[in-house]
Amino acid sequence: MRIEENEFLLHFPNKKRNSILDAKTDELIILYQTIDSGRYFTHLVQPIDNKVIEENAQTNFRFGRFVKVIAFTGEEGKIPFNRASLDLRNRGWGSAENITNLLSKNELKSYQIKIWNLFKPFFENDLRNSEKDYQFYLNDDLSEDFESKEGKLLFRNHRIRERDSSLTHKKKEVARQKNKLFCEVCRFSFIKTYSQDYIECHHIVPINEGERTTKLEDLALVCSNCHRMLHRKIDGKYLSINELKTIIIFPKH
Repeated sequence: MRIEENEFLLHFPNKKRNSILDAKTDELIILYQTIDSGRYFTHLVQPIDNKVIEENAQTNFRFGRFVKVIAFTGEEGKIPFNRASLDLRNRGWGSAENITNLLSKNELKSYQIKIWNLFKPFFENDLRNSEKDYQFYLNDDLSEDFESKEGKLLFRNHRIRERDSSLTHKKKEVARQKNKLFCEVCRFSFIKTYSQDYIECHHIVPINEGERTTKLEDLALVCSNCHRMLHRKIDGKYLSINELKTIIIFPKH
C-alpha cells in the first residue's frame, strides 16, 4: 500500500522468477494484498517492457520487472475480493496468474469491464478524464519489445510518453470524425475488415531524438503490420511513412 510512484519495480518471490514475464506489455496486472486478515485489490498496473531486473538487496525477492501504475486505490479505497467476485484462495502466492485460467470465455469480457469500472475512480488523471474504455486502452500499443537493448529503451520511452498524454486519443477521434480511421501507409481499415473501431498510433519523429512538444501532425495512424515495419530496420534504417508506402506500391519482388 505504500507504493505510490507512477512507475515501480514489481518484485516476485525468487521461486516464481519464471512467471515474471508471463504478462505481456499490452496486458494489465491486478495486484492484491492481505490487509488486516482480508484480501484486497489495490493496484492496476501495466508492464513497461519485457526485461527482468535483478536487485541483490531483496534477499527473497531479487527479481522483478518495471510496471506503470494505471490505478491505485490507496488505503481508503481498497477493493475487497467479494466486490470483484474472483476467488484466488487456491492460487500460488507470488504467481502471475492469467485471468483466462480463472474464468470461462463467456465470463471474461464482463469481468474485465467489471474490474475496469471498480478501478476507474482511482485512475491516473489523464485516463480518468478521457473517454477511453478498457478495450481502447488495452489495444492502444504494440505488445512486444523490439529486438535490441537500444530498441527496448526506445520502446519504453515511447510507451511512457504516449500514455502520459491524450494526443493519441485525440488523433484517433479527429480521424474518426473525418471517416479516415485507416492506415496511412497501406489504407487498411479495421472497421471495414473486422468491424472493429481500432487503429494504432505511430510517432513520426523518433522519441530518442530528444524531448519536444508533440502535436497531432507528429503522429500517424497505422495498422499493426505497418507499425511493426516502421519500427524495424529495413536495409539498415528505419523507414518513414512515405518510404514504407513506396515499398508497398513498388515491391522489389
